[in-house]
Amino acid sequence: MALYRDQLAEVERDLERGVIEPAEAESARVEVSRRLLAAADAQEKSAGAGRQVLSRKAVAGAIVVAVPVLSLVIYLGLGSPGLPDQPFAARMAAPVSQLPIDALVLRVEEHLKADPKDLRGWEVLGPAYIRQQRYQDAANAWDQAIALGGETALRLAARGEAEVFAANGVVVPTAREDFTKAVALDPHEPRAQYYLGIAEIEDGKKGAAIARWKALIASAPQDAPWRPSIEGELARLENPNAPGPDASQIGAAADMSPEARQKMIEGMVGGLAARLDKAPNDIDGWLRLIRAYGVLGKKPEAEAALAKARKTFAGDAAATARLDDAENSLPK
Repeated sequence: MALYRDQLAEVERDLERGVIEPAEAESARVEVSRRLLAAADAQEKSAGAGRQVLSRKAVAGAIVVAVPVLSLVIYLGLGSPGLPDQPFAARMAAPVSQLPIDALVLRVEEHLKADPKDLRGWEVLGPAYIRQQRYQDAANAWDQAIALGGETALRLAARGEAEVFAANGVVVPTAREDFTKAVALDPHEPRAQYYLGIAEIEDGKKGAAIARWKALIASAPQDAPWRPSIEGELARLENPNAPGPDASQIGAAADMSPEARQKMIEGMVGGLAARLDKAPNDIDGWLRLIRAYGVLGKKPEAEAALAKARKTFAGDAAATARLDDAENSLPK
């Protein structure tokens, strides 16, 4: 929003200096004002709905492989043809690596106006709109990508996810249809399987969601970046009484400094460790604790938790195998 306000001010300065014609200035005012209003509307909607969908976005964020900003920089640096002169040409001419995401998105949008059949442009724009919380725009971008490049599991899952976010976290019928098509094309598409599980929970089919997520985890590589997030969701679904962040804690975490958030995480991990000391017969709890220590860089604590878990489940071949996998996945 601040960028768009600056652009409006720059239009007025360019007009006063005679750099642009009045008609061109008016056209620029309309376009930038439209973007400013859209950004304000997205921010207002996000404030009311953000807490409801934050935990789902956290899981989805772990599932998404591409980094929107990096994708935009690479696209603009290597693949974008020259853009026509604009009132903000001086600002937009800065090296792409130095531009904020709002300016990067504007560059891609301007290019796509001139070349709307650039498939790669729509594919980098979709995730960037998610980053900007412009969820309906993201869904529209994936509409264009699908129209140009056809339906793939990734494109369908990405469009469905944007539709979920636009609906304040509800898996609406159109999104469910996209996820169903995605898993038909690729049964291992993680975002689609995750959201279909959410849809089953919304339908009251908790058992179906548990089975779906367990199958997804079983088929995933041990180092899949989204695996710990899905495992955490699954553990809370199977054991709703286990200690963990409630809705207010999740909402508060979004506003915390990194240091405060780290302390909160360590506090929750400590609470899990204390519970396992009193009730150790919870293999999923031990696995969460071991992985949490690994993420926090606390290797001695992870090894101590492994030792306690192995002692608890001595003679249980299945549990021992899972503990072996957890040990092998710890950072070296």
